This record gives sequence, C-alpha cells and structure tokens, in this order.
Amino acid sequence: MKSSSSPSGLLARGDEIEALVERLMQCKVIAVDAEMDSYFSYQTKLCLIQISTEHEDALIDPLAPIDLSALRRPFEAPGIVKILHAADNDVPYLVERIGGSVGPIFDTHAAAKVLGLPRAGLGGLLQDFLNIEVDKTFQRADWRLRPLPPAQFEYAQGDTRYLIQMWKILKDMLAEHGLEEEAQASFQRTNQSPPQPRKFNPHAYLQLADARKLSAFQKARLRDLYAWRDDLARQLDEAVFRILPDGLLIPVALFSEGPEAMKSHFRHTTVQRHAAAICRVTQEASQNPFQASAIPAPEPYLRGRQLERFEKLRQWRNQMAQELSIESDRVFTNRSLKALVLAQPDSYEALGRVEGMEEWRMSKFGKALWESYSSLR
Repeated sequence: MKSSSSPSGLLARGDEIEALVERLMQCKVIAVDAEMDSYFSYQTKLCLIQISTEHEDALIDPLAPIDLSALRRPFEAPGIVKILHAADNDVPYLVERIGGSVGPIFDTHAAAKVLGLPRAGLGGLLQDFLNIEVDKTFQRADWRLRPLPPAQFEYAQGDTRYLIQMWKILKDMLAEHGLEEEAQASFQRTNQSPPQPRKFNPHAYLQLADARKLSAFQKARLRDLYAWRDDLARQLDEAVFRILPDGLLIPVALFSEGPEAMKSHFRHTTVQRHAAAICRVTQEASQNPFQASAIPAPEPYLRGRQLERFEKLRQWRNQMAQELSIESDRVFTNRSLKALVLAQPDSYEALGRVEGMEEWRMSKFGKALWESYSSLR
C-alpha cells in the first residue's frame, strides 16, 4: 500500500485533510486507530489518528493547530463501515477532537470476543489469521514527538493496515456462526462520549499500601504531599507517577530531616529539585490535622437481600456460561445483573426494559433469567 502524507510524514494542513476526506468518502470501509499519551502527560492526549483504506495509509497529526471537523463526514457516514480494534479506547478521544460521532462501527476485538477466539488482542489476531508478527516495542512510545521517528511512523501504520483484512475474516465467521446480531449489539455499545478530564481525588492517598496504618499526624503529611505532587504534575503537564512514584510517597512524607538530608537519602529527580518545597509541605501539614470525619464514607451499592440475589443470579449466569462454553459476560454482565436487582421488575416485559437486557440477549437467555430471578423474589 502507498502512504499519503506531507513531507513531514503526517497530515497536518487543512488542504491535506480535505483531500483525504474526499478520498475516504469514496470508500465502503475504512480502518481507524488512534494513539494517545497518558504515560507522559497529566491529561490523556490524542497524539495520532491512523486511517487505512484498501489503497492507502494516512497518519493525521491532531496536535497540529488545524480544524479536523471535516473528518466527521466519513466518520458519521452511514454507508462507510469504520473498523477499529477495541473501539472504546479510541472513539471518545476522536469524538472529543473532531466532534460528532463514529459509526457504524465494526470492532475486531469485540467480534473476536463474541466468537470466543482464544486470542482477541490485535497482535494475536494478526498472528493467528494472517501470520503477521506485531512489534510491541512502541506500545509505550512517546507519541507527542515531532517529527515522529520513522520506526514509530511505520508501527502506527501497521495498527490499521491489516484491519480491513481482519474485518473480512471476522465478518464471515460471525455470519457462519449466526452471531451477527450479538456482535452488532456489542459494536453499538461503543462509548461515544468525550472522555472526562482527569480529576484529583484528595482522599485517594488512603488507598496507598499501608496508608491506613499511619498515625493521624503521618496521614496529614502524606495527604499534603499527595496534593502537592498532583499540583506540580498539573503545572508541568507530567504524569503524576513520573513526578513521584506511589512507592516513594510514604517514605518521603515521613522523612523528618531537612532538605539536604532528604536529597542525600532520596536520589529521585523530583526530590533533588524540590526537596525544600517538599519539606515545607510536610512540616506545614501539622497546621491542618488529619480528621477521619472529613473522609466521605463509600456508598454501598448492593447490600443485604439485594446482594444475596445478585450473587445467586451471578452463580446461575456463570453456570449457564460454563454449560455453553462461552464467557460469562456474553450471557449477562455483572452490571446488567446489578441493574436487575435494583430495578426489581414485576413482569417479563419489565425485565426487558432493564439496562443491559438487549433484544438478542432476551431472545437467547431472557426466559431462563426470568425463571431464575422469579425464584428469588
């Protein structure tokens, strides 16, 4: 296949995007992928959009200051199937950057799960069906780099280059096994909402190993260091673990000597650069003592009789899945069983209106579920 690109390797101008859109509108199917960065940045960034047709591979630079809304035309066109792998990972970020929605979708990962294939990851599918070995070297590469290194450029093209071939294979397999309706229901559940920005939870430090064993004084020091780390990460647009890994938070928070002693004891870059600020933060924590009453109590989701019903329904679901030799989520998901217990439907018709009770599930498993649920009422 040839690659359509500007001299820099990435499509980063409005006229290039418009020309690509015109070519895409002539297609019946296109393969789409995206590369995000959450390993280096504070907020997850959409760094690359890959699109392949049967005639070309194109890489788009969403970090460039250009309007990408023209891509809504092929992304929303009902006559163009968009093939993605694990679409939930990519679609929200595409929608956030481009607007609109993406559909109709064929998700090769979801299709493989419905088919019960032993390997549903893209690398496994390409190896099993096309005898293509995927290089995983760049899975944690920095996709913010510009210009994009040639090896990363080639790797990114490979993520979509073979998806159309996989689509043809999996589509035929779904039809052969009568699983098209189930697969379509799975594709339609793809999350089309823009991702929520990362939000700081001021109480999450208590989830660190051994944090709850600390004294109130020590918890206050840890609390304030935890908040300081997040604030610095936000300012520098760095991932929080790159500012200071979780494993160092408690030792650093409890260190009681001065900045120079701290730098001698901890060789981490952040401590070397910010030892004075860290000492100031932990020392001033005593001015705002830890109060257990300030920690919000977790809200129970299911309890008592509800939890008992859920567990019995889950056992029934797992047994049915085992008898059919399929994954349990293909019968009913835990989420749909919880919704059922909370909704307390009083008829089979009402059961069909519960979240997650899709038409294909009801036709296959609805009557058996109703019988099991009714025995628990």
